[in-house]
Amino acid sequence: MYICRRYLTIHMKKWLLAAVATLFIVTLHAQTAYNEIHENVLLSASNYMAYPGPVQRDLTPAPRGYKPFYISHYGRHGSRFHTKPSIYNNPYIVLAKADSLGKLTPTGRDVMHRLDVIRKDAENHWGDLTLLGARQHEDIARRMYERFPEVFKDSADIDARSTGVGRCVLSMEYALMQLVRLNPLLNIHHDASHRDMYYLNLQDKELFNLRKLKEATQPYIAFRAHNNDFSHLVQTLFNDSSYVRKNIRSYEFGEQLMLVAAILQNVELGNTMTLFDVFTQDEIYNTWKNSNAWWYIGWGASPATGGKMPYLQRNLLRKIIEQADSCIQLPKTNVHLRYGHETVVLPLICLLDINGFGLVTDDLNQLVDKGWINYRAFPMGANLQFIFYRKSPKDRDPLFKLLLNENEAKLPLPAKQAPYYRWSDFRKYYLKKLDAYED
Repeated sequence: MYICRRYLTIHMKKWLLAAVATLFIVTLHAQTAYNEIHENVLLSASNYMAYPGPVQRDLTPAPRGYKPFYISHYGRHGSRFHTKPSIYNNPYIVLAKADSLGKLTPTGRDVMHRLDVIRKDAENHWGDLTLLGARQHEDIARRMYERFPEVFKDSADIDARSTGVGRCVLSMEYALMQLVRLNPLLNIHHDASHRDMYYLNLQDKELFNLRKLKEATQPYIAFRAHNNDFSHLVQTLFNDSSYVRKNIRSYEFGEQLMLVAAILQNVELGNTMTLFDVFTQDEIYNTWKNSNAWWYIGWGASPATGGKMPYLQRNLLRKIIEQADSCIQLPKTNVHLRYGHETVVLPLICLLDINGFGLVTDDLNQLVDKGWINYRAFPMGANLQFIFYRKSPKDRDPLFKLLLNENEAKLPLPAKQAPYYRWSDFRKYYLKKLDAYED
């Protein structure tokens, strides 16, 4: 069965409009996430969710006399294909084998044929940026320019850095080409060098190893065991329950098929095809809930990993602070653009405790109740923008506000005038936090 992009877009718009009323609420009930995913199944894709664009159209005006002069940014690459052929092939192989033995229902054969089309469409595009991913970064750059034109005036300096991964480099280039179209006078420097990897995408093996400890793996395994019922799915696709029981690990197959369903929204083929239609609402929601818990343990402030995983981005946060301190001294407007991955964006959000994402809890069942909902943090194209304001170039303690995915966000700091914070308060609070961890 097929579904058109127009249908999905309508549901996306409905969710976006509904989300306006709850944009700044940190603690939300689990039923809210369930209903949101029911209204817009694309949200269940977690980190594979295509960038929805900002919910907040009108930003809060700056205090009187303050003008933007500097932007510090970190963005995830745009929409992409899956990074491995096995992600596409695994569920197809399961169905193809069953089909050779006459064990598929008509719906099962239909899904098998859809998977064959999808995996062939992705052939040799492993991890590549898609056309939608390119448009996302053009649009993000355009809105940044239109919202803060003072920063991009005349020959403003733009320094852009990316990890060396192709989809990140291309995301940076599409954004820069858009900015040049808007102002050909911009003074742009861009690079993708291993020299910047220590802060653009730090690889800390000591912290990574914490995820392998039983203290981290056992809580997730136990949580997942309560949310892995795909009985309806296998009954829909297979005609022999005995064959399923002996040959198929239903929860693994269901999760594999869901991964392919999730990525479709990021490619052109998603305009005409879906796989979500073969799952029940509960199967979709519970698979997302498992993913949400997995990301929390692996990148959030989970006690299962000693609350340390957000500190993967300690170098990036120090770099943001150091470069801001430098640009505050300059009379000219400046922009720092950085491009990388969701495995950087999410722990940085948690380290900063944006909108309550610094949550600490050892009860995975409480995550959604307390507002730790991953699709609100790191869709494809996810980004953080620090927008700095001052009255004059002599001002050494400017104000700033933080945008998460282009929406005004909250920090655990006293606000000068919400959502505006003093840079000196931010600097003091987070340097103390970083120093305490490193000591």
